Amino acid sequence: MARQEPDFRVDPRFIAGVAALNRGDYLLAIAAFEAVIAQYGLQREGLKAHLHLIKAYAQTQQWPEAIALCQFLTHARHPHIRAWARKYLPELEAHRDEEPTSPNLQLTVPRLSSGHIQLRPVSRGYLWASQGITIAVLAGLVYVVILGGVTYLTGLPNDTVALLRGWEGAIAAALVIFLGVLLFGFGSALWSVVLSYGYGLRPVSLNELREYSPDAVALMDTLPWSWWQPRPQLRCIITTAPLIFSYGRWQQRIVVSEGLLRTATSEELAALLAVELAQLRQGLNTLMAPLVLALQCPYAVYDRLSRWGDRWAPPYGKGWGRRWGAITLYACCALLSQGSYLVFRGLEMLLFWTNQLRQYYSDRQGAAMAGNPNTLVLAWLRLMHATAQTVSAQGSIGGALESLRLLLPLNPTQAALWGDQPLDWGAIARWDGDHPLRHWFRCTSSHRPLGLRLRALMSYSRRWQLPCLLLVSPQPLPPLQRGWLQLTPLWGAIAGGLLALLLSGIGHFAVRVGRVGAALWWLTDWQTLGLGLSSIGVGLGLFLRINAYYPPLGDRPEPATLGQLLHRSLALPLDSTPVRLEGRLCAVTGLRNGLGQHLWLQTANGLWLLRCYKSWGAAWPIVQPQLLKQLQKRSIVVEGWFRRGTIPTVEVATWQCPDLKQTQQWGAPYWAVGVATLWVLYGLITILGWL
Repeated sequence: MARQEPDFRVDPRFIAGVAALNRGDYLLAIAAFEAVIAQYGLQREGLKAHLHLIKAYAQTQQWPEAIALCQFLTHARHPHIRAWARKYLPELEAHRDEEPTSPNLQLTVPRLSSGHIQLRPVSRGYLWASQGITIAVLAGLVYVVILGGVTYLTGLPNDTVALLRGWEGAIAAALVIFLGVLLFGFGSALWSVVLSYGYGLRPVSLNELREYSPDAVALMDTLPWSWWQPRPQLRCIITTAPLIFSYGRWQQRIVVSEGLLRTATSEELAALLAVELAQLRQGLNTLMAPLVLALQCPYAVYDRLSRWGDRWAPPYGKGWGRRWGAITLYACCALLSQGSYLVFRGLEMLLFWTNQLRQYYSDRQGAAMAGNPNTLVLAWLRLMHATAQTVSAQGSIGGALESLRLLLPLNPTQAALWGDQPLDWGAIARWDGDHPLRHWFRCTSSHRPLGLRLRALMSYSRRWQLPCLLLVSPQPLPPLQRGWLQLTPLWGAIAGGLLALLLSGIGHFAVRVGRVGAALWWLTDWQTLGLGLSSIGVGLGLFLRINAYYPPLGDRPEPATLGQLLHRSLALPLDSTPVRLEGRLCAVTGLRNGLGQHLWLQTANGLWLLRCYKSWGAAWPIVQPQLLKQLQKRSIVVEGWFRRGTIPTVEVATWQCPDLKQTQQWGAPYWAVGVATLWVLYGLITILGWL
């Protein structure tokens, strides 16, 4: 199969270079344009990069390089480029005898080195500890669920089942062990079945891989293989989404998608492959791959029931019998599908900690195996832009990227946001690595923060005496002003727990006094008090920050780009910057978007992730499925509040559709008040013993 030439118009390196040139980051601009020139040469696309590279050389006073490149362009085939070079050359030659201010600015992105860089040993104690805790927690949850089911079955009025009474715990433990052996012992075979059934898994020979990436084949040929480190087999799945992941211990597999093969360059594909090889050789996915395989079960239930339930979605006919039957089926599918999705996301969050630690080791070893961290950074930029294209085309990151998220190099949702517009990577690295609440934000991050990963790769480049593609060094930040307000629900829960302990102590003391304190006996139940008062504390904490979360939007919020909003290194979700966006709504229709989890706005400056809440919360696409069908792919104007988090979002206050002449008001503030009220009511009901 002949390799198709990449489409330059979407090349993320050129976009990153232009953005860096505009904001004065000339090191990054020079590196990006030289990488584009190395691929496209004297094609029209490469000549465009030559023009910008001359400007970057001039800004850094590298006059000999700028003059030589400009003289070269005076003989170009294209008349416009030739005229520009002849006009600009005299201005450059006027500085021929000047000394450059920094002779070390000649930054290039070299090809993968022929040998691997030796790394000093690093302890994996934190990784093993996190994996052990993760396994214990998940095994405990599965044990409790199975025990509940077995206990229910043995309680049925059946003589045969009654013989198992008293053995519920042993049966549950045996089933947990059986599931563990099935996942960890036969995980590779199960993965092959799942991928073949869902995505058309097929083998990829080395000759086929060589057509796409000779560097990847050369990399695999330089590694030693043995019975303990078997050579992994390559597989390909049929999807346009850019993805690569690995699984297996004795039957090792590396899976790539058709979209990635046709998008990445030879060097970029080799760098991504190096990271997967590092994971397989060091056993970094031994735990993650089987657990992600188990997560495919609730996700498959969510996907199948959502598609089946869409057949019974409103509007309905006039026949009452058919109407109530369709409503019942639709409601059951909606409840079960969205419940399965919440189970999938909840179990996925339990794996965040160990996945973040795993990526630290895989990035480090993969960069050393590739020989150049800069190439891995460029590969990530390529993945980001290709993911953004996927979202623009299908209205979501897609089932493959979402269900396999934890095995992928980047968080696909974040990649789609980052990949379609110029960004200040230094500001992103400062927010990820230096923010006072960074550890709190990482609790909701499926991957290690990208800013930290970029900073680590650039530190490896400096240590190995390689040029740095990005300037992401740590910088001191001023004190955080409103961090306490961001965490008021947490402070409320802690205060409630402490108050419960205090009141419980008073209750125990009063009971021991005698009749005088007998009326305070109810204070001795510290568990009920702790649950009730902590819930009240969470609700009161939510009330305290509602005004900060939902400030007035004003007459007309100013339009903004994501790069401008991400520039603040101390931004918080409660900063709630009012924004006004115009673009095309990209959304999945039906129950697959039942909780509004796939709402994207495609603007001229890139993609934005939207969050919309009605008075009944995020489940409005279930109640109003026709609304998304009417607005899909149409132009809308959105006003709302920008939330800076690990995944930046826009919480929508209003949106207007000029085509349909509709204006939709959203009730996010009222929903927030309702949630806070429910927390307080739950705490009161718990204390009063009504549950």
